[in-house]
Amino acid sequence: MRILTRLLREPLLHFLAIGGLIFLLFGALNEPRPGPTDTIVVGPAQIEQLANGFQAVWRRPPTEDELRATINEFVREEIYYREALALGLDRGDTIVRRRLRQKMEFLTDIGADLLEPAEGELEAYFAANEQTYRRDAQLTFEQVYLGETPPSDHVADLLSRLQLDPSLDPSDLGERTLLPARLRLSPPRAVDDVFGKGFFERIADLPVGIWTGPVASSYGLHLVHIGASLPARTPPLEDVRDAVLRDWKAARAAEIRERYYAQLRERYVVEIQGADARTMESR
Repeated sequence: MRILTRLLREPLLHFLAIGGLIFLLFGALNEPRPGPTDTIVVGPAQIEQLANGFQAVWRRPPTEDELRATINEFVREEIYYREALALGLDRGDTIVRRRLRQKMEFLTDIGADLLEPAEGELEAYFAANEQTYRRDAQLTFEQVYLGETPPSDHVADLLSRLQLDPSLDPSDLGERTLLPARLRLSPPRAVDDVFGKGFFERIADLPVGIWTGPVASSYGLHLVHIGASLPARTPPLEDVRDAVLRDWKAARAAEIRERYYAQLRERYVVEIQGADARTMESR
């Protein structure tokens, strides 16, 4: 009884059941075509599928003439498809092989997407991958550009004025530049993209609320006023639950895909023959 209960809780068993249903449905809508025959049946289900495809593209149902043309195009495609299979044109075609593999993996991924984490499973996944969801530190700051080699007395005088009168507009001070005088809450990459690599790190530990400097950037020296500083942090699971669930499903899909492939792989003997005529066999 315990073994049965454990099996019923096994996610892979759920996936295989879902996957089996999907394969049956896929097979029903896409009947196997062993080769060219004299009969092509376009049934109601296929006609509805063609009409839905037309409507998805043109945002309206097809007219009778348009539906007839769509069916005729499907028949033409089917005939060429069967003749191509009969001639073996699908063999050795990398694009065809890759497309068929993608369709097989798509079917397994659909099954995985229907899975839901058991109690505590999403929390465990979040804890194991906490760094993925960690948010960088952010800063709000103002800066006054001093040029590449400003006189030390000029720097000291300007710094003193800013410290004594916080109402001074930094955009009216210092050297002319295209660099922004103010930057809203921004993470390291955004700051470094503007002022050059390493600038965020140089100003990250400056005191909040007072003008300090000079600080070097890729363009020269700056006086800096940190307005707000948010440390790096990991948000609570509830704030990022949707992203974590999406990533959990992607991870489960990859895991199930590999397990499913391993099961298929066991059915084959593979011979790899190298240029030196040695043969390796694996199961």
